[in-house]
Parts: sequence; structure tokens; C-alpha cells
Amino acid sequence: MNIIPSQEICSRVSLSFMKLNDYTGQLAWDTAVQEIYPGYRPTVPKDMEEGMATLGLDSTGSSPLYTNAASTSRGHKTTESTAQTSPTTTNARSNDPSAAIIRACQYGDASVAIEGINKMVNLNQIPSPQAIADTIQVCAKREKERTTNYHQLFRLAQQSLDMITDEDQRRAAEYDVYNAMLVANATLGDMTSAKKNYDDIVRLGQFPDATGYATLLIATTTGAVDEANDALRIWEEVKRHGIKPNIFFYNVVIGKLSKGRKIERVLEVYEEMTQHKIRPNAITYGTLISACTRVGSEDMAKNLFQEMISSPNYHARHGPHNALIQFYVRQKKDRQSALFYYEDMLQRRLVPTEHTYTLLIEAFACIQPYDLTEANRLIQSLKRGPVRATENHYGALIHAYGVEHGDVSTAETVFNNMRAAGIVPKGPAYQSLIESLIANNQVSRAVTVRDELLKSGHPSSAYIENTLIRGYGLEKDIRKAEEIFEAMMDPHDAPAKTAGQKNGVIIKEPSTYQSMVTAYLENGFIEKAQETLVRMRKQQYPDLVVRPVEEAIYAAIHHSSL
Repeated sequence: MNIIPSQEICSRVSLSFMKLNDYTGQLAWDTAVQEIYPGYRPTVPKDMEEGMATLGLDSTGSSPLYTNAASTSRGHKTTESTAQTSPTTTNARSNDPSAAIIRACQYGDASVAIEGINKMVNLNQIPSPQAIADTIQVCAKREKERTTNYHQLFRLAQQSLDMITDEDQRRAAEYDVYNAMLVANATLGDMTSAKKNYDDIVRLGQFPDATGYATLLIATTTGAVDEANDALRIWEEVKRHGIKPNIFFYNVVIGKLSKGRKIERVLEVYEEMTQHKIRPNAITYGTLISACTRVGSEDMAKNLFQEMISSPNYHARHGPHNALIQFYVRQKKDRQSALFYYEDMLQRRLVPTEHTYTLLIEAFACIQPYDLTEANRLIQSLKRGPVRATENHYGALIHAYGVEHGDVSTAETVFNNMRAAGIVPKGPAYQSLIESLIANNQVSRAVTVRDELLKSGHPSSAYIENTLIRGYGLEKDIRKAEEIFEAMMDPHDAPAKTAGQKNGVIIKEPSTYQSMVTAYLENGFIEKAQETLVRMRKQQYPDLVVRPVEEAIYAAIHHSSL
């Protein structure tokens, strides 16, 4: 049976968790409900409205859309949810404004929480550490409130901490504040401050909670391999210190491992997740399926999809469908299977996304028997409806004409038609046009197009540069291919926060090394290809990524010995 409860029943369950002070349970429940009812917000209980009224706040008019970003598991809490007051004021515990702030945070009402804190300060009251910590976290998760002065809130929290005389309660409250600041600083990309917050927590003899660790991982963008290794290290640390993981943590770890193509560890983490009786959601399944398709595990991906749609709490989402459609379009070249999952998406009343249409265009234009008429019809259909044509859609058609069909003239016409339609190319369409020119031995023209991209104020990418390396290799101009390769940076030489680009320098991808090796082998430079393979290995890419390069070199060595 697939019974979907009404929003009223969902709201009653959510409020039951709140009455039990089980905010972790409430968070998990509300997260699941939001998969069924996007934008879901439970009815605000009367006691919350009254609590906000004491602060002069409107519980509905000034609050943003409800989300599940407010609270995290608090296994270390021992502090009371009470307002802290200065010595010159009275502590009105009977109608506690700090509790109203905490409740606002549980609803994701960042603006209401900030108003409540300002109101208390104006009344010469100091909110409780928990109220300030919750406000810091929820503001960091809200786009509009990310300009909040977190350091000012932190100083206010320190004043509140100074008023706690019980040592155990103070340490627990300090943990909340430091953990909240860690989440905020990591969310905002201030990793130096986040590291200091981490050290402050460790000095208390504790460690961040699962949300804190997950946020640190999200903020770490040093390249797929390093991020996967960081995920493994943090996953082990969380287990070693007995920290209770949550669905957010598991999804982040699985996502990082998937990007690093560590499929065995992905499945290991998933197995542990099920042992902890944490139900996977659509994000989990989408990431797992993508991980399987990355390494070509078709049967495993299909089995996970069936498990997902058979789960009692399943609610259809685009990610898993798109992952399988992409797998069959780009890896298996199986249009029939791709369309099977597209039709399943429609049957589940999912509106195709921008990416879905890109894949459909590729399915008809790049898989035999070709159907360019249908591919063009899809582009035209996107001039109306909820999804409009983008650079990615035109880029798919440009690639089809130029690379798959060797028709550079029509590829350029599509590029110009895109501009005429008011779409300004920023990268993907340029990449498709450059690939088309290289595939048709027009390297100098491809370089000119790349330079046009740079003059337009948009950067090149590793994939565009890889294409030029291959082009120069085909022209037997190894010197120019090497110039492009050496102008890019090895990942381990780039301690960048931003993957892909560092101060205008492009970071090499695994495919960059593969492109250079291919250029060397096509021109008989086996020894240089081997040297490039050594550099590639130093980047600690997974074996699955390095193996094709090794096999190409071994095949060339074997062929040369015949």
C-alpha cells in the first residue's frame, strides 16, 4: 500500500514530536514530509504564537518559507531553554522569550529569531546560549540572513555563557555555540574560522555533531579524490568518537565518495546507514545510483532504483531518473532504455527538468538510428512551457551536428541561432563548437573560438583545454599540446578552495592526463606518455580512473614491439 497522509495529519505528528521535546525526531519527520509536500510547513501551535507575541513578533507575516535547516541532533545538551538576563533585570521564566526564539529556529524562521534577539537586547536581556546558537545556525542556512553579523552574535553568546555558574551546564552550552559557529563559518566558506571552532570544540573534550562534520565536508572543494579521502577520514572519525550520524551526514559522505569513484566505500557507508535504521531519501538513492553508473554497475543501479520505488516512504524525485537516463544515453548508447525511465518519470507526474531535456536531445541526435528532426523539435518546444531552452540544450545539438555527424556548418548555424534567440553563451555551447571543430581537423579555428570565449569575460575549462590538447596531438604539434597541458595545474599543487579554477589557472582533471597521454602515443612518444602516467598516479586518483591510461600505454608498448 502507498498511503499518503494529509498535511493536517503530518502537522499533528510534527507537533507531537515538539511536545516531547524530540526535535531530532521532528526534523527527520519534517524532512520526510517535505519530500511529499514541497514547501510543507506545520501549523504553528498556539503556545509558539503566544511566545512570539511576548516579543512583539508576528509568527506568520515576517517569517520565510519553512525548511528543515533549523535544528540538529543535540546529544550533548544539558542547558535549560531559559532567557538569560542581566543583573539589573528580572528573569521571566514563566513566559520565556528565549524559548520563543528557539522555537522560531526550529521552524526555520531566521528573521523572527533575529527580531527576538534584538528585542531582548533592547530590553536589557540576554538570550540563552541555545537560543543564540540556534539562531546562528538557521541564519547561515538562509540566503537572506547570511549577512548576519555572526561575530556579534558570538560575543553576545559569550556574555550569556558567563552568566552560567554550573560548570557542566556551561561546557554543554559552549559546545552548542562553538558547533553553531562552525556550521555558520563553514557554510560561508570561512574555513580558517571553522577550523578554530573545531579546535575550540576539541578543547572541550568533544567533537562536532554530524551536521557540523557534514557542513565541513560540503565546504571542502579540493578536487574529487581529495574530497573522497576527506570524507573517509571524517566518516571514520565520526564512528571512532561515537557521534550519532544523520541522513544529512550520510548523504554528504556518499556524495563525496561517489565523486571520487570509490564505489566499494559508497556501498559500505550505505550498508552502515541501513544498520543504523536511517531511511534513505531521494537524495540518497540519486547519489547511490549515480555512483553505480559512474563505474558502469548497471545491474546495481537498476536494483537500487527498484528498491527506491518499492520503499514505503517513496516519493518521486528527478535525480534518480535523470541519473539512469544519463547512463543509458551517454555510456550505454541505449535510447530505448533511456526512454523507459523518461516514460516512468512522466507516469509518476514528474515534470522533466532542464537536464532531462538535454539528455533527450542527445538521445535522439547522438544515438543510432539518429532522429535529428525530433531533437530539433525538442529545442523548439522549449520556447514555451515551464522549462525554457538554455545554452546546454543548444550545446547538445551543436555537439550532435559537429561531432556525431561531421557537419560543422550546421553546428555553427545552431550556435548563431542560439544567440539570435537571446541566449548568451558562457561555456557549454563554446565547448561543443570547439569539439566540433577539433573533430573535423579545424584546430586553428577551435583556438580562435576559445579565445572568443575568453574575450567575452568567461573562463575556459579543463574540458575545453583537453579538447585542444587532443587537437594539437592529431596535428602532430606536441609542443603546443604540452604548452596547454603545462599551463594547467596539477590538483595536488593547488591547495585551492575552488575546484576547477585557482586564480585564473585551470586545474587538471583525470581526462587532462588521459588527453596528453593520447597525444603522446599518437605521435610515438611512449616514454613521455609513461612520465605523464607517473604524474597522474601522484594525484591519487582511483584505480578505475587510472587503469584506462595504463592499458593504453601497455597496448602501445606491445604494438611497438611487434
